[in-house]
Amino acid sequence: MRFTPWLSPLRLFILLLIFTSAATATEPSKTRQLLQLIDYVGVDYAGAVVDGRVENPAEYNEMRDFSAGILQQVNDLPEHPAKAELIQMAGRLAQLVEQKQPAEKVRQLGSEMHRRIIEAYNIIVVPRKVPDMAQAAALYAENCASCHGEKGFGDGPAAAELDPPPINFHNEERYRQRTLYGLHSTISQGVGGTAMPAYEQLSDDERWSLAFYVGAMGAADSDVPVAESPLLNLAKLTTMTPAQAEAAFGSEGAAIMAHLRHNPDLLYNTHSRLDFARHKLADALSAYRSNDPKKAYQYAVEAYLEGFELVEQNVNAFDKQLRLDIEVAMTGLRNEIRSGKPADSIAAEIIEINMLLDQAEELLRNQSLSGGAAFTSAFFILLREGLEALLIVAALVAFLVRTNRRDGLRYIHMGWISAIVLGVLTWWASVSLISISGASREITEGVGAIVATVVLLYVGFWMHDKTSAAKWKAFIDDSMHKALTSGTLWTLTGLSFIAVYREAFETILFYQALWAQADKAGQSMAFTGFLSAVAVLAVLGWLIMKYSVRLPLREFFAVTGGLMFVLAIIFAGKGIAALQEAGIITATPVDFIRIDLLGIYPNMQGLIVQLVLILLAVYLWNKKSSAGRG
Repeated sequence: MRFTPWLSPLRLFILLLIFTSAATATEPSKTRQLLQLIDYVGVDYAGAVVDGRVENPAEYNEMRDFSAGILQQVNDLPEHPAKAELIQMAGRLAQLVEQKQPAEKVRQLGSEMHRRIIEAYNIIVVPRKVPDMAQAAALYAENCASCHGEKGFGDGPAAAELDPPPINFHNEERYRQRTLYGLHSTISQGVGGTAMPAYEQLSDDERWSLAFYVGAMGAADSDVPVAESPLLNLAKLTTMTPAQAEAAFGSEGAAIMAHLRHNPDLLYNTHSRLDFARHKLADALSAYRSNDPKKAYQYAVEAYLEGFELVEQNVNAFDKQLRLDIEVAMTGLRNEIRSGKPADSIAAEIIEINMLLDQAEELLRNQSLSGGAAFTSAFFILLREGLEALLIVAALVAFLVRTNRRDGLRYIHMGWISAIVLGVLTWWASVSLISISGASREITEGVGAIVATVVLLYVGFWMHDKTSAAKWKAFIDDSMHKALTSGTLWTLTGLSFIAVYREAFETILFYQALWAQADKAGQSMAFTGFLSAVAVLAVLGWLIMKYSVRLPLREFFAVTGGLMFVLAIIFAGKGIAALQEAGIITATPVDFIRIDLLGIYPNMQGLIVQLVLILLAVYLWNKKSSAGRG
């Protein structure tokens, strides 16, 4: 692999072919080509004009042609509210070149155009996963060292035969003006008129790894603190030059950028989840413009489930309304894609979501999850996810104790303990062996909730039936052992298992995201929050046991049966919501209240299911009660 500093006539000819063939290229491809061209002008103009004088006539003529080509490509961009301003900026860029203005002005304007195009057209400018620097070293040795040299000084065995010569990646000025995204684009598309090919045989992840690897060669690594730096943002890191980082944040900014280029794994914390969401939203728009709404919908689902959802509790700790706004907006986007809205409408919706994600990222950057915030997030994650499971398990245990069937307790404990173990194993498998998507996670939770709803309704009505039986006391005294057959006990085991497992895996993922966001002090407080939630749940379980078993048996059955019924309604709402988030069921928003704790969400499908269950329960409840009185 090799890069070239100057533009040859043959390279100009090839790039002009790109202009003339733009009509047949896909929209994302055209836009990426435009960004690559702007990057070339920003970097190479300094070699053509120095102090208002043409230093290299051939290079200067190429810069004029390129700037004119940029203006043409901007005019060919899809319609967008920002397009008119971009056309003006492209015209200004061409004017600066014609007037032989300083290279810094050309570079600044090109950088601003670069940023605006990326924002307006949702260009993917970040890697999907952590760049693998060890793999990149092997790829560099195999593909690049023969030209650029083993260490990147442009002195490889084949360098002497090449004209223009290969790039020296240690050249300070070129390092300062190169973005990682620009390097990725060059690796992906090659450079016409040179020996630098397009490395299409490499995966996108491999090309990003190479971009980080060669992009780090120009500066030594230094161990500097990065926790509070604005550069701890994938999109900023990949689209800013080291010179821009130094101008914006001083010498410390340049050192941090070098450190992050050498150690990209530092970027993959909570912020990467938001970048992942933006990435998938861009994929969704690209697929939608390519007339593939099914794929676009899938990407929109992934943007929420595998991106924002994993950090929403962190956002919620500081701004509940922002968390809700993002969740509602992402649901609205999925509905618009399903309904076949125009592409411009989808693009506008994604722009709004990205603005909200920017707010969330700024919030998390300025409000590091340390101390009280980490404690609060950890506490409420477990309390929220574990409360329903606790109520079910505690009620089942109390039921067996109250009816003198302590021998059946092992079935209940077998259920919830195996659920926790399987939840941990599922999480381990998802990070070590296989990839479990967010949709699969939500489908598991949704199906589990629906199954739990059916079992809860069955158990609830069974208990209610015992309160209304004419000879209920004789039943309790003489027939309970017969009634609780092994089949019934295994049903209770299954209910205990389902109630816990449907939350266990997701709770672990939430804690994993929280842990990555918090600093060391915050991690300590997060652990304290976890233990505090465990303590609160234990106290609640003890209170349920203590006071429920004191109830007269008839009232005990009535209260426990009623609790099972209420939980069934809650599970039904949450199960429908989970399947909607997974993209299995359509969500039709309605003007209604939202109470997450009760599984009440403002969408027609969930509310209808809950209403039907309530009406059915009331009918059967009254029918059983009337039969019992008769």
